[in-house]
Amino acid sequence: MRSYLQKRFSKSLYHRAYSRAFYTLIGVVLQEIRCVFKQFYTFRYPVGSFLNVIRISSSSVLRLFLGRSAKYSFAFTGEDRIIEGIIKPIINKPGTYVDVGCNHPKFLSNTYGLYKKGWTGLCIDANEKLIKKYRFYRPKDIAVSAVISSEAKDVDFYEIENDVLSTLEQDNLEEAVQLGLSYRKTKRKSSTLTSILEQHKIKKDFDILSIDAEEHDFDVLSSVDFAEYRPKLIIVEDEDFNFSDYSTNRFVKFLKEKKYKMIGYVLKNAYFTPTDRDMVIK
Repeated sequence: MRSYLQKRFSKSLYHRAYSRAFYTLIGVVLQEIRCVFKQFYTFRYPVGSFLNVIRISSSSVLRLFLGRSAKYSFAFTGEDRIIEGIIKPIINKPGTYVDVGCNHPKFLSNTYGLYKKGWTGLCIDANEKLIKKYRFYRPKDIAVSAVISSEAKDVDFYEIENDVLSTLEQDNLEEAVQLGLSYRKTKRKSSTLTSILEQHKIKKDFDILSIDAEEHDFDVLSSVDFAEYRPKLIIVEDEDFNFSDYSTNRFVKFLKEKKYKMIGYVLKNAYFTPTDRDMVIK
């Protein structure tokens, strides 16, 4: 059956770019609809999650009428579109992500688009209120409220009124104060990312590690035991990146030692892949 379909549609799939794009769109939409109930329905919120299933299914079907050119992004600066372009995920083979500094389960999320396609993973944020939202919006994810740093220690966490700016770095409060935002300081116990991965039994070669920890990204990254864990794609936020001499960048130098190479930098994020691995999710 599969060989017949490949032969029947080979011309439109491989000889016409428009047709191939349309069939790809159909495949994406069917995948989202196929897994929407499994991904979004939860007995914890039977009515609300069922209505959410209907809403998400309807938005997926609507894409068929808008065409492939109508591409959506949930991330802040289109990171989710870039991620999918890099990993080239096979539609029917979902993967695993680890999202540190995940914030809201949908709004400005690097991984929500993948979740819609059947992916699951570990989402970590220090803000307990945001983590609770995952029970409704992404019930199949493991959502953990934790402060990640280079070592386990007592730290001050600054929960800012605009929660996307919440941070461990006291120097970052200046921007919040200038904007007239209030904040609350709490004492927390930090953990290494490796310890959280071990605790939740995340597979050693998970697909994506996304880090957005408001100027604390390097501490999070350095807490990973790369002898044990080898993510296929790493995304880190670095607002001080210098194109004129990127080889001295601390992320580039650190990950080069771990046998990763930088494959691109877009707006505020650097993207790294292993030097010895094909990035297609298999």
